[in-house]
Amino acid sequence: MAAIATKLKAPWSRLLSLRLLPCSRPIYRPYSPSIPHPFTANAVPSTLLSVRRFSVNAINADRVVQELLAEVEREKQREREERQKAGLPLDEEEEDYMGVGPLIEKMEKNKQKELDAIDQFWEPTDSESEDDERFSPEETQKRLDEFENKCKRHSELLKNFAEAETLDDAHKWMTKINKFEQRHLKLPLEYRVIGDLMNRLKETTGKERFILLQKLNRAIRMMEVKEAYDPNNPANFGVIQREQVGSPDEVVDNVGFEKEKTMIQGADLEEDDEDFSESKEKDDIFTEKLNAIEKKLEEKLEELDHTFGKKGRVLEEEIKDLVEERNYLTERKRKPLYRKAGRLMKYTALLATGNYHGVIGFAKAKGPTATIAIQKAYEKCFQNLHYVERYEDHTIAHAIQAKYKKTKLYLWPAPMKSGMSAAVKSVETVLCLAGFCNVKTKIIGSRNPLNVIKVLFIALNAIETPKDIQEKFGRTVVETYLL
Repeated sequence: MAAIATKLKAPWSRLLSLRLLPCSRPIYRPYSPSIPHPFTANAVPSTLLSVRRFSVNAINADRVVQELLAEVEREKQREREERQKAGLPLDEEEEDYMGVGPLIEKMEKNKQKELDAIDQFWEPTDSESEDDERFSPEETQKRLDEFENKCKRHSELLKNFAEAETLDDAHKWMTKINKFEQRHLKLPLEYRVIGDLMNRLKETTGKERFILLQKLNRAIRMMEVKEAYDPNNPANFGVIQREQVGSPDEVVDNVGFEKEKTMIQGADLEEDDEDFSESKEKDDIFTEKLNAIEKKLEEKLEELDHTFGKKGRVLEEEIKDLVEERNYLTERKRKPLYRKAGRLMKYTALLATGNYHGVIGFAKAKGPTATIAIQKAYEKCFQNLHYVERYEDHTIAHAIQAKYKKTKLYLWPAPMKSGMSAAVKSVETVLCLAGFCNVKTKIIGSRNPLNVIKVLFIALNAIETPKDIQEKFGRTVVETYLL
């Protein structure tokens, strides 16, 4: 311990010995005749007489610090030599006795920050005015002319590439175009696609214009999402963008299991085959019975189209009995879903949209609450849009029939101001959203809402306009009253 104490005292004793202490007597004594002095008063410079004892300029302070650091390093070197002679291991990471190292590093960092802050917004310029010449009208026009020259040169390169006669020439011009674009016209490929779509949009009409609008809208949205979530963009640093559908507080608070959590997030809740094997067998039996009844109903309905009189009335009674049996089985099949958290309900939403000018769409979504299901269906509805041609902006061009699973739909055009004659409210709603005013409909078979909507869209997409028929057969199409 005594050796360590002497080791720690040595640098401090040298530091105190080098420190300037106040003297008991003045350094420069005035001339007194009673005390002999080797110099006269005139021999002492006036500058020395004016120096104060504790006023040290920056140069002297730096010199003192350097001398202290040199002394500390010499002391460390002596200690290393002594430890080496004694055979002790050398300590590479030795303690900074003076504590000067961190202070020097801190001062260097502050000095570097000050220099960076000074040079951050400095730009060399010959002008003495405070206005920035880069935004003057002359500089702006100069940059505009330069950009026009680049575009002109780019068009010349493209023309040469188009007129190339051999593959070698085409490859040469293509290489030049790539280098020119990378150096002068560096533009993402997505923006080029958007520009091409906008140029094509000026010349198209009708259904092609609608399709191009959908593609353009999707491309722009993809670019917005890509820029918003680009990790290389400094503006997105530390920002998490997440659009989340809100759920009721009571549903979130009562959730305690992984299955329910996935259902809250919108995932479909699937039954576990191991836990509910008996119920699954019962469901299979019910499904087989329902399929058999549906098959019989379809056969009876086909016979009813060609049967009249007493046989027709008998078939109608049989059809009614089959429908009642089917409804009874369907009601028995509907059972609530039980989990450890209790009875859970699941809601399904079916939404349709339209602009009353031929554009319609529909979507189906499920959720633990009606609000979540409607919100999800609303978001998906705009991703499934269709364009339907209207004849004279009020009806369909011709009669048509379509079939989807067990549902068959008939559509007929109706004269002006005859109104809508729809078999189901959902069909009338979709036709009104599409802009139809005079259409007659009939449904045969199952009236499941989703199947009805799907078969309606199949029928509307299969309608051919006079222009389509003219292009298909190569003949002119005119109205019947003109013949």
